Amino acid sequence: MAKEWALIRRFFLIGLVGALLTGCGMAPGSFVAQVPTDGPIEQGQLVANTSANQFIRVIARPPRAGMSPTEIVQGFLESSASFDNNHAVARSYLTPEAAEEWDPSSGVVVYDGVPTLVEAGAAVLFSTTLNGRISSIGRYTVEDPGTQLQQSFFLAQRDGQWRINLAPSGLLLSNFDVNRAYRSFPLYFFNPSFQTLVPDARLIPVIGPALGTTLIQRLIDGPNQWLRPAVRTGFPAGVELAVDAVPIENGIARVNLNASGALANDAARVALSQQIVWTLRQLPEVQFVDISVNGTPLSVPGTPSPQSRDAWPEVNPNGLPSDAAGYASTAIGVVRLAVSGNIPVPGEFGALEDNLTKLAVSNNGRRAIASTSNGELIWGSLVIGSRFESVPPTAEAIAGVQSIAFDGDTTVWAVNDRGIAQTLLPTGETFDIEILGLAPGDFVQSVVPSRDGTRAAIIVFTETGSELLLAQVIRPSPANVTRIQLQKPIRIESKLSAVTALAWSSANTIAVIATETAGTLQIYEIEVGRGEVQAQGSPADPVSIAAAPGLPTLVSSADGSIYENSSQSWIVRIQGSASAYPG
Repeated sequence: MAKEWALIRRFFLIGLVGALLTGCGMAPGSFVAQVPTDGPIEQGQLVANTSANQFIRVIARPPRAGMSPTEIVQGFLESSASFDNNHAVARSYLTPEAAEEWDPSSGVVVYDGVPTLVEAGAAVLFSTTLNGRISSIGRYTVEDPGTQLQQSFFLAQRDGQWRINLAPSGLLLSNFDVNRAYRSFPLYFFNPSFQTLVPDARLIPVIGPALGTTLIQRLIDGPNQWLRPAVRTGFPAGVELAVDAVPIENGIARVNLNASGALANDAARVALSQQIVWTLRQLPEVQFVDISVNGTPLSVPGTPSPQSRDAWPEVNPNGLPSDAAGYASTAIGVVRLAVSGNIPVPGEFGALEDNLTKLAVSNNGRRAIASTSNGELIWGSLVIGSRFESVPPTAEAIAGVQSIAFDGDTTVWAVNDRGIAQTLLPTGETFDIEILGLAPGDFVQSVVPSRDGTRAAIIVFTETGSELLLAQVIRPSPANVTRIQLQKPIRIESKLSAVTALAWSSANTIAVIATETAGTLQIYEIEVGRGEVQAQGSPADPVSIAAAPGLPTLVSSADGSIYENSSQSWIVRIQGSASAYPG
């Protein structure tokens, strides 16, 4: 009896959640997945408590007799969010011929809110705001704000009932449906020097083929077309799965490659192992990874077989030393924000009595560059006895620098007051960074490379305001810093109306100071691969921002304080004018 009462309570709670969602979203009942009101009570499956399984399952309803064309289209759209049995319920709203031709795996069109449906004879016109698209390989692309989506559904009567006889290609899903039915999983490739892994985020349905199999199949297929020119892979040509499955048993994921895997040399074996392990370690059930070629263990230098999920920390995509910390400019010098306290940095920077307006620190924490309160650009080493010096006046980047950031350990990227991005070498030489693909009239305000060096976040001023773009970083060779190009800039979110400052908070997220519509400036976190924007609140009058993986975001305010986000609130970390994390 206790089991029956538990099941009844479970159905009551699901119904209550559905009612609350309906009320909050102001959506018509036909657009809300409804709980069945009849049928037997059955014991449900136990589901592991993982992020991949924490979603609201869509309980799709098949068509009822006498439904109008509009109701048929509503039912089709609602049931499209159910992936069970290859969208079997959604197909029941189609004619047999249309159901046979419809390929929901060809991609997803993502819309916002509740669409408008207008019935016109045997057709129903669909219109709403377009958010973005998910390609057949799971890559999400963002549409410009306000982009409209219009679609026509054509229907025919079969046995006296309306059915759709021409369905759109792929899936039409609301943003809400995508958030509950998909999860973002990065595949990992390498930067050109093979020193750091680079995430290639893909959206994958929660219900579908085993996640391990899907992830490795797509990893072997290679990076998405946009990212491909900027990254590398350790997989030799011709490598595929020998068996079309990656089983996970007793914590061990088994990746069995075909004979081409044996052609990999030692360096390639290490690289492909690093990619496989880092990609599969996202799955909590994976504790070890066993890599073989046609069933024979693949010999990989430097690691036993099977490989631990914690193997290969040296290629961590976060791209920072384990002891990385923040830095702040105070009235008595630049300090390192250590857990044990604020420690003046070695050398003259540690005694610099100036309210610096901008500060950047190299990836290894050994060099700094800053803009002083009178606009002078200075740089130097952070070692005992070192002195800072002015950037040579021959460097064009000194002219009213708008942004500064390190690209690795020694090279600086700067944007001057004419909107020209440049690399600044330790010798004082500068070389223009060519940015291809911007619209005429776009003015560059800030350019910040990712810590892996493959992508650059750009703030540009346009006719309609400032916006955040992401571009590929193309280098003639890993060591060449004099001929860098930024190509194919794309928008990665569609909600923010103005962006004033940015920092890479992880390999796949960017923190920004921005506004939505006409709101006040606050801090937002943007997931690069999904375009999701999460508001983080803000101290009053934020001016600049610094961020790093696993460390609190630092925000410099006009009130002369540097705040950090701690315990879901912003607290004063130190009195100062600028902050930085190693870049």
